Amino acid sequence: MAHGDTRLREGRGRDRTHLYPGRPRRIAPTFTEQEMVDLQKAADEAGLTPTGFLAEAGLAAARGTPPASLDRGREGLAQLQSELFDARVAVGRIGTNLNQAVAALNATGAAPDWLMQAVAVCERRMQALDEVIAMVDRRLQ
Repeated sequence: MAHGDTRLREGRGRDRTHLYPGRPRRIAPTFTEQEMVDLQKAADEAGLTPTGFLAEAGLAAARGTPPASLDRGREGLAQLQSELFDARVAVGRIGTNLNQAVAALNATGAAPDWLMQAVAVCERRMQALDEVIAMVDRRLQ
């Protein structure tokens, strides 16, 4: 994995962004077993290590800013948005194929009955995808 890579590691969350030569100040909080269970669960949900989660949450609270990286649904929504864009591209390709079919059929002078239905289905699916992408985009902002 490259230096500073934030992809999830197998079995544990990602670290915070690394600084070089590093952060010179360190604290070592202590927890009960139940507090540690709660902390680990929250860190897992945020996709962070417990240490990274504590640092992100503590700094966000100290600065009075929303901890975007701790928004439990944000990474999932970003992934969903990416997948929806991929799906939209696929639907767009269907439209391109339909356009090619129309051009070929125009050359023969006869369009099949199903062609208009296929176009309508593609338009409805594209509109539905655009609505979901817009909803996800609003939630990410």
